[in-house]
Amino acid sequence: MKRKKVLVIGGTGHIGSYLIPSLVAKDYEVVVFSRGKTAAYPEGFWEKEIKMVTVDREKEERTGRWPELIEETGADIIVDIICFEPESAQILIDALTGKDVHLLSCGTVWVYGKTRIVPTPESAPRFPENDYARKKAIIESKLLQATREGKVKATVIHPGHITGPGKTFVTPFGDHNPENLQKIIDGEEIYLLDGGFSTLHHVHPQDVASLFLRAIEKETRAIGESFNCGASEAMTFWGLGEYFASLFGKEFYFQNISLEEYTEKFGYPEEAAQHVRQGCCVSMLKAQEVLNFTPRYSAREAVALATDDLIKKGILKVN
Repeated sequence: MKRKKVLVIGGTGHIGSYLIPSLVAKDYEVVVFSRGKTAAYPEGFWEKEIKMVTVDREKEERTGRWPELIEETGADIIVDIICFEPESAQILIDALTGKDVHLLSCGTVWVYGKTRIVPTPESAPRFPENDYARKKAIIESKLLQATREGKVKATVIHPGHITGPGKTFVTPFGDHNPENLQKIIDGEEIYLLDGGFSTLHHVHPQDVASLFLRAIEKETRAIGESFNCGASEAMTFWGLGEYFASLFGKEFYFQNISLEEYTEKFGYPEEAAQHVRQGCCVSMLKAQEVLNFTPRYSAREAVALATDDLIKKGILKVN
């Protein structure tokens, strides 16, 4: 039986670093498109197990060669991790119309905007509040509409806040600044916006990769659908701070401050404000019922593993 070929666009980042080994283990033939600026694996892995293609997506889209490069791979399945522009999605739709190719695109839970339903199902309306999320919502709409029209076979995965080895994670304050984490380790006080009772939905990148793989393997059930991808539970910002402090045997010291008061004193904390005022908490019921998928990592486990990695890299210091 001929091996199925998977093209991963943007395969050297946090999701691809887990997805590609999983695909290789399942005996898929794997091609990776990357700008070549990020190395995700030990030396030699690329050459032995997959075909690595260095390509600049933006440049090739401008020259019009992108569809040709896609077709040359002969891929049966395309996982597009780095589609950020609606125009990029349309180029793929046009290139794949009428072809028997399963297209999986990485979205974001930010498409829902401020949380209105807890936990938020995929059927919830989209009220994106920033440019990134608005574009992702348009991309999702384009792909699923094209699927309904019989042009392509698309699936969209919406990850939560990716948390695991290899990157910093959203702190109890709401930003990615590890200095806030270091203060907690040192027993110092940090600011907690709006009491810390808003929610944050972490997800380990292995679980995101695993959901992509499950959607590939259950293609007929996944086509034409969107799926949330978060840990088995969300955490409050206060709960995150308390748990993080407990990893070091410390108390969690914080000063409660409203976003308005913080802005008046220090300026508007844009990233933190977006995280706190969105209050992300998504439902994983659809992924479980349709794809029989359950996240492997809890939010706490993802945070603990990410923390260990930050310590090993010297980003966080433990006395």
